[in-house]
Amino acid sequence: MSSYEDRMAEKYNFLKKDSNNQNLEESISEEKPSENPRKDVEVPKEGSLLVPLDAWNTVLNQLGNLHEASQQMAEARERAAKAESEADFLREKLKNTRQQLDEVKKKKRFFFF
Repeated sequence: MSSYEDRMAEKYNFLKKDSNNQNLEESISEEKPSENPRKDVEVPKEGSLLVPLDAWNTVLNQLGNLHEASQQMAEARERAAKAESEADFLREKLKNTRQQLDEVKKKKRFFFF
């Protein structure tokens, strides 16, 4: 199975480690910078990476889905714990009721003999 970076590179066409891309990057870096650089374009800082907007939105949506799923899991755990404690209580109550019923049956038999 390929790594996460490889899958994202394949899906969104970034971070590819092809020789073609490396040659392209080398040729771009050899070019002279333009005399009038655009001021509205930010140059990424060292160690940072530009990410395509659709990839970023996908990641944010997945993060939101994970958050919602974790909240739903917490609620489900609470409901399960409540149901388990209620079931334990009802089992104990049923046990006590059966014991009382058995005692009543034994007393009735004794009085009729």
